[in-house]
Amino acid sequence: MIVPFHRGLPALERVIAAVAGSSSVEEIIIVANGHDEDLTALLQLPRVQLLSLAGACGPAVARNSGAKLAAAAVLVFIDADVVPHATAIPRMLEHLRDDALAAVFGAYDHAPDDKGFFSQYRNLAHAFVHERARPEAKTFWAGLGAVHASAFASVGGFDERFVRPSIEDIDLGYRLSAAGYCLRLDVSIRGTHLKRWTLRSGIVTDVRDRGVPWAQAMLKYGALANDLNVSWSGRAAVALAYALTGAAMLAFAEPDAVWVALAALAAFIAVQGPLLRSFFAMRGLRFALGVVAALWVHHLCNGVSLLVGGTLWMLQRAGGWRTSWTLPRDPWPSNAQHARM
Repeated sequence: MIVPFHRGLPALERVIAAVAGSSSVEEIIIVANGHDEDLTALLQLPRVQLLSLAGACGPAVARNSGAKLAAAAVLVFIDADVVPHATAIPRMLEHLRDDALAAVFGAYDHAPDDKGFFSQYRNLAHAFVHERARPEAKTFWAGLGAVHASAFASVGGFDERFVRPSIEDIDLGYRLSAAGYCLRLDVSIRGTHLKRWTLRSGIVTDVRDRGVPWAQAMLKYGALANDLNVSWSGRAAVALAYALTGAAMLAFAEPDAVWVALAALAAFIAVQGPLLRSFFAMRGLRFALGVVAALWVHHLCNGVSLLVGGTLWMLQRAGGWRTSWTLPRDPWPSNAQHARM
């Protein structure tokens, strides 16, 4: 088991405690990068070893470094703020006894640790999306996932050009799929997410860390399938969120535009109906109404991500113009990088 760690020792301690006594786990490799916390106590637990890397190199480098150290035939990746349920790792290993399957991953559970609105909303929404997705996956989630070491090595592991938490796991899944490997999503594999979300952190993640690179990755790999966060209903919700916003702004000058805004709002709620009904069932009406506003912001962010990501990708293709947000066109790994895996 490989756990990349940067900061947040209390969360890491809960993750390691949840798996240290499991007979399914042969080794627990904590890959610490850029940390300043004392991990000595964790090293006293069974099968725990520490790999310290200089500087905050990001989870892609950390996971690859852990994979090189691991002796197991199956690499289990768990984030340092995801506490796996007792059955999660055994279930993943059971799946991967099938040699036809290269990787498997699960979902968050319905009991996020932080009780704040945004933490509850984002974690429950993540679980809902995975529950509605196809089991035959085209991507991967490293928060709670496992992959055959041979398949992982054959595509060069995680792309180390992702220097912060981003879509390095999605990118790995796209490359595994393109190489002909089969991946599976099993929502019976669950973990409790310990992260605290805020409105600001959600927007930064939705745009900078995931949305803009994911938009480029879809163009890079031709991955426009109706699945996970890129479903057709999600795309319709983006259009309706902007129609609602535009009509609401126009209504200050043209009062009749309020009817267009109300129609767009009704259509937006209808498109998001299954998710909102799920929130209503789990958290009640007041929470579900708050989710309507949160989803409106989320889909506005998605529209920005699609525009910025698509523009950056086209500018790179047309004239080689790049920014720090531009996804590399050349494949990972290069021959030299692959030789080091």
